[in-house]
Amino acid sequence: MEEAVVSSPVNGLLSGENHSLFTLSWNGARVPVGKVGALDRAMPSDPDDRFDEVEVNDVPVSPDLMSKVRPADQVEGVPGGVHSSLQDSQSRTLHVQARCGLREDEVKVIDENLFRPIGSEFRFLSDEAPEAGGRGLAPDAASYLAAGIGFCFMTQFGRYASITKQRLDEYRIVQDTHFSSARDGWPGRADPVETHVYLVTPEGEEFARKTLDMGERTCFLHATCRTDLALQLSVNTAGTVGSP
Repeated sequence: MEEAVVSSPVNGLLSGENHSLFTLSWNGARVPVGKVGALDRAMPSDPDDRFDEVEVNDVPVSPDLMSKVRPADQVEGVPGGVHSSLQDSQSRTLHVQARCGLREDEVKVIDENLFRPIGSEFRFLSDEAPEAGGRGLAPDAASYLAAGIGFCFMTQFGRYASITKQRLDEYRIVQDTHFSSARDGWPGRADPVETHVYLVTPEGEEFARKTLDMGERTCFLHATCRTDLALQLSVNTAGTVGSP
């Protein structure tokens, strides 16, 4: 089990300190970043219309790749309850639970619960590409990981603008993550996450810089990347999941 954990690319994010790197665009112009690490690289074009260029292939995929199993309980006045994420002062202790199992077609079924702050329950399906031993019936693990980092990071922008009561009209990112599985005696590795940030706001260049700084500082997954962590893992083989 220990060898399997160390061989995973996620091991590269959990072990050691990986400080993320950034570029910043404010109202269409590249500007210097503030306290975050600066990425010395040209910025890609603004991804505003990027999804319009995506082509859908003919590969059959599983239905319901991501679904909400149960909505969040609307509880107020308790730690982690409704609107608590927008309070100026709050406890930032997270309680997250995930359960994973294999269907009969070996697609992984992942159920995720967020108990604090109170959140909804979601189900994800995951499969590796054929060249990695899967059938490509669902997104692979590395894609989910990269998307999760980007999503967690972006939600901090809106949260910060809401708390400070300042306008943030648009925010987009282009994020690059680089993972390597274990080979030639080396454990699984990951390079620092590289993120290009595009903000549209009338509040000024300094607000744009502050928004990026606060986004990086309050994003739990960027904090995970820059913190040297020890992973504890246990396996329960008694559980089962439903058929496809």
